[in-house]
Amino acid sequence: MKMFPLKTKKQFLILAFLLLFCIPQDLFSQGPPPWAPAHGYRAKTKHIYFPDQNFYYDIEKGVYLYLNNGNWSVSVSLPSIFGRINLNTARKVELEIGGHTPYQYNDKHIIAYKKPKKEKKQKKVKERKH
Repeated sequence: MKMFPLKTKKQFLILAFLLLFCIPQDLFSQGPPPWAPAHGYRAKTKHIYFPDQNFYYDIEKGVYLYLNNGNWSVSVSLPSIFGRINLNTARKVELEIGGHTPYQYNDKHIIAYKKPKKEKKQKKVKERKH
């Protein structure tokens, strides 16, 4: 029994060509995650940086970039070390860095986007007139 009902090699090549070049590549993709920026911003934004957890999301490739034992790793799903994070509400920064290695600037990102310190409430002291 033949695997393909195609009778000739030429028919197979035509079908392969149609599948590879005529069907849009993103036809079967699910698109960016719901927490990613709106479409209008996506043209400029290449990466999302999560400063409180210190990891990145590459919008074009659809992968997470994170530190793993001192080395940068790539994952198609959210790494388990970040599993309890709500990405919808997590603090994020949209980056316009070209390429696929935003972590090369990680030292700068850590400083620039560090978590803001909560201001201590000062007690109101009533001045007494003597």
